Amino acid sequence: MSDSLTIAENERRFVAQELHDYAIQTLLQINMQVTICKRYLELGYVDETTTELGLLENQVLIVSQQIRDLIADLRPPTGEEDTFQSMLEKQIEIHHQRGGPAVCLSQEGAIELPAIERQAVLRIIQEGLLNVRKHAQASQVDLALQTNDSHIEISLSDNGQGFDDVRIPNPTVEQGGAGLINMQIRALAIQGSFDIQSEIDQGTTITVTIPL
Repeated sequence: MSDSLTIAENERRFVAQELHDYAIQTLLQINMQVTICKRYLELGYVDETTTELGLLENQVLIVSQQIRDLIADLRPPTGEEDTFQSMLEKQIEIHHQRGGPAVCLSQEGAIELPAIERQAVLRIIQEGLLNVRKHAQASQVDLALQTNDSHIEISLSDNGQGFDDVRIPNPTVEQGGAGLINMQIRALAIQGSFDIQSEIDQGTTITVTIPL
């Protein structure tokens, strides 16, 4: 299977898993609250119905935001008029808006990349930050970018719970591995390298090196 098809298949599995774990579960809760409201109305419990409707309204807002976030994550992270720096800052801003831990960004050298490489790098960072939010339980992320005449190196480290590195070579989508798989494929597709180091309770570090 080609790299692009593998990424597409992983992203379809990711969407299915996200819809099942979040949107579908929230919709099931909404359905249960509707049933409760109907029963309260039958019994004439006006105050209780009002309270339950308030909870129901909040759940509708939650599922709407979950779907909007999912759609936003699937859109390309770059636009023709956007600079690499502006899109990098936008990805960090989105990460913080969605409740992710603080990101400490360090950058050496100006970064100018062709469109394909730029999108791949931004996707790698986007997916790395998403993995941190979903799985790491971290309070701090260090994102370092270093560039010279021959390559750019991206290092994404968190101080979270980490995981057993036995799982690293063959992560699955269901284990949260879709992001790791896609990051690796994206790096290899532009002749880069991908490395991940993790230990239980010692955090995780992802390093991607891409030739210029």
